[in-house]
Amino acid sequence: MTHDSDRTVGRNFLALGAGEAVARLVAFGATIYLARTLGPGAYGVVGLALAVLLYFSYLADCGIETLGVREIAADHSRVTTLAPAILTLRLVVAGAIALLVMVGGLLLLPQPDGAILAVYALTLFGVAANTRWIHLGLEDASKVAVARVLGESTMVLLVVLLVRGAGDLAKVPLAQFCGDILAMTLLALALRRRGVGLRLTWNRAAAGPVFRRAWPLVLHALLGLMIYNSDLIFLRAFRSTSEVGYYVAAYTLISFLLNLGIAYSQSLLPTLTRLAPQPDRQQALYQNAMAQVFAASLPLAIGGFLLAPSIIHVVFGPGYSAAVPALQILIWSIPVAFYRNVPQMALISANRQDRVLRITFVSAMLNLALNILVIPRYGMVGAAAATLGTEVIRTGLALGFARLEGFGLPGWPRLWRVTVSGALMGAALVLLKPGALWIGIVAGTATYCGALTVTGGIRFQRGGLPALTV
Repeated sequence: MTHDSDRTVGRNFLALGAGEAVARLVAFGATIYLARTLGPGAYGVVGLALAVLLYFSYLADCGIETLGVREIAADHSRVTTLAPAILTLRLVVAGAIALLVMVGGLLLLPQPDGAILAVYALTLFGVAANTRWIHLGLEDASKVAVARVLGESTMVLLVVLLVRGAGDLAKVPLAQFCGDILAMTLLALALRRRGVGLRLTWNRAAAGPVFRRAWPLVLHALLGLMIYNSDLIFLRAFRSTSEVGYYVAAYTLISFLLNLGIAYSQSLLPTLTRLAPQPDRQQALYQNAMAQVFAASLPLAIGGFLLAPSIIHVVFGPGYSAAVPALQILIWSIPVAFYRNVPQMALISANRQDRVLRITFVSAMLNLALNILVIPRYGMVGAAAATLGTEVIRTGLALGFARLEGFGLPGWPRLWRVTVSGALMGAALVLLKPGALWIGIVAGTATYCGALTVTGGIRFQRGGLPALTV
């Protein structure tokens, strides 16, 4: 039944999403601590190093975090052959990349940016050895959530204990490395208890075809990352490290929410793949997912836009008030990106990585052009606008390609309740003008949920939890 598929996705997302949310909240504590302890300039160095490192992280991943899930979901029996072969090849790739990053960071880049990037290169080994994709392919997200939370908690504890000022910058990536290794170890031990051996084995016959099919996803990830953080690199070239720090602060809040959307889409992928022989059920799941992400993301954008000054003041302090305009623009990328994630996963479930790559390539070229045009003149506000505009185009392309594969959009009758409820929430916040952030959050949430209940989007069941019925 479709409801069984929805429940499977829901169960995995609750585990993965809850783990991601808790881990991100824990890591967010470290972000606030670092932003306040280091100041905008030094914090900008860390943010820029992380932005650059992400490119190398996607190379070290080799596209397995996405395609590996699909491969395991399609045939669970392959895990004992695929897991050791893929992990071995990824570790070889990660080792080579880490060496290049260390040498380049220390010898070629300005300091201290290059040195911090060189230390962050150690985390690439945690990326390559991570078995998260195996657990997700087996539709068992709970262990991923636990490992993620414990890893991020370890990182935060080390940051608080070791980082006291700008002179301790190098300890930030070392703390992240320790947390990543702990999470990787916990997931590997969980697989061993399940009977999946992970002894490293050089087996190109098993791993090679997967890596060849994954290369479009690697390029897609790199180009997608270019859309998200090439603006940081342009900002660093044309503006001060302080402005980079303000923009990183705004984007940190966005990244937290974007990762929840990614967690949901990753929960969706294995079930969409499994339902491929049953197109009616697959289509129903797809449309349910589209309606649900719209219901979850629209109020985040409306509330975030209206409460942005209070959010920045409470989270980062009055010294980061310059980040408010960037946050107000970037927050609208949340519903756009959430909506795009679903057709993107549908395309991957249909083995159309080529179309995912084509979408991202066009979007990345557009984003680079926009960055060149607007960042020198408008700084971080221009960067935020370029990112949002690119996301709108990217989502439109994803929806169009998914429709060619038979994945149709949900009709307006499934979206009007959310739209009306979001508008009422926004009106309430404008009229109320809450002085405290917590009052705005409570008032906005109550208005939105109340309006959604009245219009029939939330239904209460005797003896059960409320159900989202958009």
